[in-house]
Amino acid sequence: MESRSSLPGIPGKLTPLKKIIIASLAIGITAAAGILYARQSIQYRFGLAVIILVVSILVSVFLLLLITLLLYDRHRHLLGKIWLVVMSLSVTYLIVDLASGYFLIPAHSPRNMPDRYVHHKLIPNTTLAFVTSEYNYIARINNLALRGRHIELKKPASLYRIVMLGDSFTMGKGVEDDKTFSVVLEKELNEKCTKINNQSVEVVNAGVVSYSPILSYFQLTKYLSPLEPDLVVLNLDMSDLIQEMVYKKIATYGVDGDIIGVDGCNEEKQFIARVIRWINRNLYVTRLVLLNVNKFSKAINIENVVTMASPELLRHTLVEDRRQRKEQWQNLFDSIVKIKNYCNENGIDFLLTIYPWGHQVSKNEWRHGRLAFMSADAVVSDKSVHVINEFSNNNGIDLLNVFPAFRSYAGKSPLYYDHDMHWTQMGHRLMAAELKRYMLSKYLHSRMRAIPVN
Repeated sequence: MESRSSLPGIPGKLTPLKKIIIASLAIGITAAAGILYARQSIQYRFGLAVIILVVSILVSVFLLLLITLLLYDRHRHLLGKIWLVVMSLSVTYLIVDLASGYFLIPAHSPRNMPDRYVHHKLIPNTTLAFVTSEYNYIARINNLALRGRHIELKKPASLYRIVMLGDSFTMGKGVEDDKTFSVVLEKELNEKCTKINNQSVEVVNAGVVSYSPILSYFQLTKYLSPLEPDLVVLNLDMSDLIQEMVYKKIATYGVDGDIIGVDGCNEEKQFIARVIRWINRNLYVTRLVLLNVNKFSKAINIENVVTMASPELLRHTLVEDRRQRKEQWQNLFDSIVKIKNYCNENGIDFLLTIYPWGHQVSKNEWRHGRLAFMSADAVVSDKSVHVINEFSNNNGIDLLNVFPAFRSYAGKSPLYYDHDMHWTQMGHRLMAAELKRYMLSKYLHSRMRAIPVN
């Protein structure tokens, strides 16, 4: 006699294949429960896009397995053909997606390592290949996990050292090592300054992709303090307003309520976070789906506003923005004040700079890339620039606003790439020129007897 299934609703003999199907159903239910738990307990780790994608896949597979189990005895041949089609389509999709990712996803995402204080940092003594349709170069990461040449920690008495803090604009994403504004600035300052007693200027490029002021603060205080800089420059980016909020959301706080670090190590250990990173680096179509669902969801989390293009990042720069952002600005300004206070306590000059994205300069800059962040008819507002200027005045912070210089630029070469949001070589040259002009008059003229600016 055939042994019948003892499970209700499952007809026929409990064959090995049926056991596999039942086990797969149980795994699917467990996985769904795990996702819901993660969503509730650590929802900042992944947003609506991942929820929709993973749950949709699980539900589809669950239903197919359940139908297969119920109809297996009577329609096993038909079900076999259906599953053959499903598997064929799935394999074809994966192959096409991987091939698309290989050719279409630019190989320009720096390899980062998680960190307990600054969330992520570059891997020291490595090189990175940046390959897109708009640029192609190799970047060198030095002994301090910063872009550029090897840096000696001990500072000679004759050296005036400047540390540049910031994100990918400061790091110089889009140009070769010797074309970043830090390198151009260092060269031009040394050419302009009279070298009395063999004095010279060194500009350390401490920019790291997706950094915001709170990460720059811990980078400066935990890792760069041995450099003993004479001047610290924080290059404030328009994306920092939102990214700062997200980093502080996942930060570690002490008993006194003060932030003691932004730990990226726990995130690195999470399976879903690793899957998301793998998808972003390898699967073009799936990556595109995640990107568009994230835009629709308007989720404010690491996944959305740090690793992917999100309209929320730049919404505050547009006339259409009606959100009250007083708390967000205060959140950002608190970290800037932390950096300023640290500099004051250690006898270091501090300079804050603000610069525009392409859409804030003209309609001819960053023409196509901006469409991932805003509508084609979006109108720019300078409200955020005024807020930063007022904050600087009220707190006695030196502020260099390069918006006017970028907007008055009349050269033929573009300042920004067409698709990528970053500066071209010309954009870096213009930034370096503005920094040189300000530093010569404000900091270096009295200390190094600089030659007057022509």
